[in-house]
Formats: sequence, structure tokens, C-alpha cells
Amino acid sequence: MQGFRRPAHQTNLTELKSFGSPPSTVSNVTAAVMALMAPNGKVPKDRSWKAAKVAMSKVDGFLDSLINFNKENIHENCLRALQPYLQDPEFNPEFVTSKSYAAAGLCSWVINIVRFYEVYCDVEPKRKALNKANAELAAAQEKLTSIKFKIVVRTK
Repeated sequence: MQGFRRPAHQTNLTELKSFGSPPSTVSNVTAAVMALMAPNGKVPKDRSWKAAKVAMSKVDGFLDSLINFNKENIHENCLRALQPYLQDPEFNPEFVTSKSYAAAGLCSWVINIVRFYEVYCDVEPKRKALNKANAELAAAQEKLTSIKFKIVVRTK
């Protein structure tokens, strides 16, 4: 997380956890976070505010799980579970900020992680193809150098 300042985020999450009964927009954001971070694609059925508070109970651990989230391997079940949230017009950081600054940050995180993953899935096969083509080119250049050397040796 670029520009990450742990104390500020800790304060924001502590504020978020202090909600007794948050607006539905806030609970939708935390439900989306739980869906996205579901281990092995096992999206929890209970994504209620109570379950979210348990997930965020250890603020340091929760922050670490956000920072170290494996954004290059998101299970299809998680992406499928996120769709209703991502399609909700209220699921945008600008709107969520009016309810909770911390929830807006999490909303932005979810959206940006999904965008990153979509781009990664588009680019990674191309990156692999480029690496393969570069390896083939290097092998061909090595073979060409060897042949040129043999020609030079024979012509002497």
C-alpha cells in the first residue's frame, strides 16, 4: 500500500469497529472485504457486521492481511461473491466517505484490488509469452553466433 501510515489506518479501523450498528453501506463494504479475502475461495455465508467486527478484532493482524493480500491469485468464488457489491452504485469511496472514512478506504481497496487482478489476468499471459519469445530469441542468437564462428574458422 503506497503511502501507508499504520497509525492512521489503525485509528480509522478502530473508529470503524466502534459502530454499534453501522449504515448498510458500511456493512456492505466490510462484507465485500470478507468475500474478497476468503481463504481458498470459501466465502463465508455470515458476512454480517458482527462477523466483520470479529475479523477486524485484531487491528494489526487485519491490516497485515490487507497489506499482504495475494492480489495475483483471487479465487473465482470470491470474485463471484463480490459482483453484487461492485454493481451497487453506493459501493464507491466518494459515497462511503459520507458514512465512514475508514469504510471508504476499504471500499477503495476492494475496488482497486479487483481492478489490479483484472489487469494482471490480461497482462500475465502476455508477459509469459514475451519471456518465452525472449528465451527463444536468445537461443537463436546463440546458435547464429556459433554458426558465424564456424564460418569464420572455415574461411581462414
